[in-house]
Amino acid sequence: MRAEATVPGLYFTVSSPKTEPSPLRSDVAGFIGRTRRGPTGIPIRVEGWRGYQRVFGGLAVDSVMTYAIRGYFDNEGEVAHVIRLAMPSAKTAWAEWKAGEVDETSGRWRADAPTGFDHPHYRIEATSPGSWANNTRIQITYRRKGALGTPELDFAISVPNEPTQYFTALGLDERRPIEEGAAQTFAELVVESSRFIKIIPTTARPNGRLSNTGPHAITWNVILDGGHDGDTPDSSMYLDAAGKLGEVPEVALVAVPGLVADLEDKADQREVLTALIEQAEDLRDRMVLVDVPNGAPEQALRDVNETLSWVQDLRDHVDNKATRVAAVYHPRLTVSDPLGGVRHPLRNIPPSGHVAGVISRLDRQRGAHHTPANAEIYGAVDITQRFDYIEQSRFNTAGTNLLWCSAGNGLLVWGGRTLNLDPERRFIVYRRLIHRLVRAIRRVAEPLVFDVNGPELWLALSRSITSVLLEAWRARALKGDTSAEAFRVKCDEELNSAEEQELGRVHCDVSVAPATPMEFIELRISLSGDGRLEVFES
Repeated sequence: MRAEATVPGLYFTVSSPKTEPSPLRSDVAGFIGRTRRGPTGIPIRVEGWRGYQRVFGGLAVDSVMTYAIRGYFDNEGEVAHVIRLAMPSAKTAWAEWKAGEVDETSGRWRADAPTGFDHPHYRIEATSPGSWANNTRIQITYRRKGALGTPELDFAISVPNEPTQYFTALGLDERRPIEEGAAQTFAELVVESSRFIKIIPTTARPNGRLSNTGPHAITWNVILDGGHDGDTPDSSMYLDAAGKLGEVPEVALVAVPGLVADLEDKADQREVLTALIEQAEDLRDRMVLVDVPNGAPEQALRDVNETLSWVQDLRDHVDNKATRVAAVYHPRLTVSDPLGGVRHPLRNIPPSGHVAGVISRLDRQRGAHHTPANAEIYGAVDITQRFDYIEQSRFNTAGTNLLWCSAGNGLLVWGGRTLNLDPERRFIVYRRLIHRLVRAIRRVAEPLVFDVNGPELWLALSRSITSVLLEAWRARALKGDTSAEAFRVKCDEELNSAEEQELGRVHCDVSVAPATPMEFIELRISLSGDGRLEVFES
């Protein structure tokens, strides 16, 4: 507990309300890669750049993903799920803190030991592995008589390139209750509240406790060391993280900006991207934004050929239908780099983070049924390469979306195509619309799971899905002067035979016509007896 909460006075805390996770959203991105610090191997939900910094720190010289995530939030992305990758070889910075000494003969505190500690020695270590915590200075101030007349501790935690964190007047001589009714020591309070360190007792509790003896005040300066970032993440780590990100229903856009930098082998790059794309196709509610390897600006023609060859190689190794959930963006962006100093004020990074932010922004402004293209990119100063008309045509025909620098308009996303070359699966807007509808249909259909399989359930399912499609039609996401021209919903005895009913399955066919000229897209919604809702698309 902090002493200021017990001293008369006025105190206030400013805290913006957090948004609740919603699987209905189609503007939330998921990122996999290296960060400066933070928990490893698990998806963490963050809101805004400041929220990201609190958990994962800021920019890191050896991680292009940190710059990409900054670009995501610069372009008005609101929420992201981030999985930090760190190999087992990564080490956590730490140091020993000797708060007092114990007489080896009696096993009791020495007479000159400070009053109130439960343990003489503690291990202070960083909250997560990596070199980020090396040279962290922790100043600990002890007072035998604090504001309440009892022993207290103050902590000042100074991490390189991070704001100093303070904890004041932490009680020592008793376990203080907190609001939830639990009891905590000063070490537990620091572990609960600090973004940077945790304190762990490393020695047994001595016999007896001293009172009203020992020094009146002591100051310790503890410096952490031994942190190491470990080896570069391999493909197995990326694949494991991809599986975990697939379990987060809120994620609608997936990006791995550091993949090419971390995995030099093209086969490894292709393996991870293929897994992400096929996972997205199976889930039918998200898109994968693909970055291509960095080219050679001084050899433009060679770069075009190499880039298109890399894209075609990826397309060849992914199921043709699954390529409709992937979108490739090129070239790289030039962004400001505060870590580069005077000599290197700019840095070239993959565009997927910035593009994800643009898509997220337009999704909230205009809806998922609008093409995320011809829109300005914020937070970047230039593109690394420019292409002539013939080269642009080659990229466009190959399903690669270019970023464009236009006089008077700044940097723009100049393409809205998926990796799929089939006319009916070519455009991002159709994929995004279907993903949005699938999420909405899941929301209204899943509560009907386990209902009695019969005409009443079929009618309820039809009505629920119809309400979702009516909303989309009224928002002009579907074409047609009447709803009958925009969509069809069928859920009857013809689709649900006696055999299907005996198996506990319900089928519902949905046909929708996007607002731009195109043939109907066919969906089938199925409820299984074990409580699963599945969406199939022809």
